[in-house]
Amino acid sequence: MKRNVRTSSPLWSANNKRLVLMVLMLLLALALYRFRLLLLPLIMAMILAYLIDPLVNQLTNRTPLSRNLSIGVIYLLLVAALVSIPVSTINPIVTQVSNFIHRTPQYIRDIGEFFQDPIVLADEIVLPVDQLSLDQLFTSLSSNLVEVVQTLGGQTISIFGSLATATISTVGWTIMVLFLSFYLVKDHETLFESLLRLAPKSYQEDLIRLTDGISTTWNAFLRGQLVLCGVVGAIIFVIALIIGLPNAITLALIAGLMELIPTFGPILAAIPAVVIAAIQADASWLGSLMSPFWFAMLVLIIYGVVYQMENYYLVPRIIGHHLKLHPMAVLLGVLGGASVAGILGILLAAPVLASVRLIWMYIYYKLTDQDPFSDGLMPFEPTPTAVSNPASPPAQEKQDSTATA
Repeated sequence: MKRNVRTSSPLWSANNKRLVLMVLMLLLALALYRFRLLLLPLIMAMILAYLIDPLVNQLTNRTPLSRNLSIGVIYLLLVAALVSIPVSTINPIVTQVSNFIHRTPQYIRDIGEFFQDPIVLADEIVLPVDQLSLDQLFTSLSSNLVEVVQTLGGQTISIFGSLATATISTVGWTIMVLFLSFYLVKDHETLFESLLRLAPKSYQEDLIRLTDGISTTWNAFLRGQLVLCGVVGAIIFVIALIIGLPNAITLALIAGLMELIPTFGPILAAIPAVVIAAIQADASWLGSLMSPFWFAMLVLIIYGVVYQMENYYLVPRIIGHHLKLHPMAVLLGVLGGASVAGILGILLAAPVLASVRLIWMYIYYKLTDQDPFSDGLMPFEPTPTAVSNPASPPAQEKQDSTATA
């Protein structure tokens, strides 16, 4: 019979624990800095896994397929879609975006000429904008605008260009992201249970509820914003085609991408459309029937109506109100994210801020001896977690094949 052997291993003192914790944090920081190039594909893999996981759950619940087979089917469809993207659908996007970037300086010069003449609203209503001293302000804004458009546009072209050319580097990073996301979808419950067991038992329930809140925040943003991007982009594309506004694909792409920036994205998306409407009114059948000023105002009103419909109808039903961030906090987060991680930092600034807010409020409530889950810390009721009891083995998945005798 095997006997239980008692060990005389000494307990660590509080100072030793703090010292070890500091050393581990330092080593973790050094590891993150050393392997920082792997952070981007890991983040992309986590986002992709988070988007695919509900599809896997739906396929598993509605079909006789096991979870592993459902994951395999969805990833096969994803790979097939990536491989079968025709170059003919990418070339128009690259062409229009490239033309828009190259024409941006000319657009800005046309705007300057537009304000050199008085704006005629009606026969007896004239705005003397030509008498305003806007030269220095216009020169400063135009130089900064050209730089921003060329930077963001150049990165967009490089992304779609890499998809079109399918270089070895692009294929390698894509395979890596798919590989990481596959195992994150397959084993995320096991990974979370392993991390949960590392926490003291008295804090495991808090950890589950806190991660539940963070998960709901990212669920509301990532999946909701993906739907909003497609819906708003499609609406702008159809409207631009109907009224004959040039660069319909580019404007739809800008409108869809700007949806990823809360509060200020719609404003930024409307600017290029209004500018194009003001200086290329003759290219539109509707713009040729009115003055450039009124056509630009019409486009501005259309954008305003679309985004009001989005705010009052689409956003509450698709995203809800889980972020709970002040617009100023979002703006500062976007600027900070841009300085740290570029475009990815801009796109993920809002959910990161919302997650940090939840963690900070939890820490604050604990420091002040309050219950963090009793005074509205979470913007929702925690949903039942899919993680099983840490003391028990994970739930058995559906069998991939029939049971043998």
